[in-house]
Amino acid sequence: MTPPSTTPATAIHQPTGAGKPWWRKPVGTDPDRINLAFLLDAFREAKDSDKRDSSCVKFAHKNELAAALLLEAQVPGAGFVFRSERAFLDRAAAYLVARQGVSTIVVAGAGLPNIDYEHDLHSVVRRAEATNRNREQNTTRPNVIYVDHDPLVLAHLRTLADEANGVHVVDADPWDPHAMWNTLYHNDKETPGLVSPDHDHVALLLGGVMSFHGGSRAEAAQVVQDHLVRLPANAFLAMTHLLQPEHPDLAVQALEFEAAVQRRGPGTGSLATEAQIEAMIRGTVLLPPGIGPAFAWFPDGPPTDTPVCGNFTAAVLTQKPGPDRDLPEPPWRPAPP
Repeated sequence: MTPPSTTPATAIHQPTGAGKPWWRKPVGTDPDRINLAFLLDAFREAKDSDKRDSSCVKFAHKNELAAALLLEAQVPGAGFVFRSERAFLDRAAAYLVARQGVSTIVVAGAGLPNIDYEHDLHSVVRRAEATNRNREQNTTRPNVIYVDHDPLVLAHLRTLADEANGVHVVDADPWDPHAMWNTLYHNDKETPGLVSPDHDHVALLLGGVMSFHGGSRAEAAQVVQDHLVRLPANAFLAMTHLLQPEHPDLAVQALEFEAAVQRRGPGTGSLATEAQIEAMIRGTVLLPPGIGPAFAWFPDGPPTDTPVCGNFTAAVLTQKPGPDRDLPEPPWRPAPP
């Protein structure tokens, strides 16, 4: 399929070098590091163990493709772990637009686009809005904002940018929430930003981003809390994270998967327990079905025939409460005098 006609995205560049730990620095063209976005893209064809169709690799480099195949050989079905995360984000975005009236979706750590341009998240959103629109619903087209800070990933994402149709690409670091939201809000600029905290109904998607934060799980939780600080009231957060299952047999297999990811992947990658994920989203209202495997979050029907490793990644959809005095005070809002 021919890519959609595009207009140049507004690229806002931020410093990416000094003072950051190695895992925070964009990989770019560094041949000695595995680029996470390209590794995840490589898993689109790693389908031998779970027999599922997936798009062939378009962007993956040799290093990332080799790493994906080795990981798939060591952990059968490993590709499903990451594909289920992306599929959850698509379903959550469609649900939020169709059922919750979300007007702006921010995809932080967006990764690479799909090969055929029909299965990217903004295309899923467009189909959801067309299917569910009626005379009583708002016909305003939701904005989809892809955020990443790797220069090679941004180059690919910009092929999708179509500002006239509400598809934007922004250069910002999802692991630096305050800088990212300053960029999106343009608080210090005379011109308005892409997001209006006073008027937009916002959803933030953190798909697998926090799993590869190289700090402690407590530090990763603080990053999510900092995102929640900056989100407007009533905004949604859809997040996935590699999961440490509670079942003893699954827990052992999950730890083997974690070790394989760290050895074959970008050098980081950590499981989180359900309690650690709860710490990331504390102060929010957790939507059903709660914290569970990404493949199981399926509002339109039950999943079937999923590999065991599907339990190694969790998905969660939650909402930041509004200024309702009857609700418990979230940790980022001071208690009323």
